[in-house]
Amino acid sequence: MANQHSQAPHANAVTLIDSTMQSFDGGPLSISSQEGLSLINDWLHSLKTSEADNIAGTLQKLKAALQEPMIDNVHVKNILLGLAEQTERWVPQAGGEFPARLQNLATALRNFGNQLA
Repeated sequence: MANQHSQAPHANAVTLIDSTMQSFDGGPLSISSQEGLSLINDWLHSLKTSEADNIAGTLQKLKAALQEPMIDNVHVKNILLGLAEQTERWVPQAGGEFPARLQNLATALRNFGNQLA
């Protein structure tokens, strides 16, 4: 899975959501911090073209937390839970298939975060 995310910097929203959920499927031990950083970079690139400044800011915090020499799981958990809440706020605004996908993504973020601490 390494570098899978950075190979597609212009991934569409569906692919990015699916990639994120797939990364979380195996729990915290199945994804490296490097893979997480690559995925965060893809999200940040995607969010530059939208009005999602708050989510981008939270992703920057997550990125910084994952780059620490000693990763604080409680801090990462809290950031992921915040991302889940922010994602859920986008559900009512999304159209088409996106409400269900965003809700699933929020659930995956919450479940993954809760496994950390």
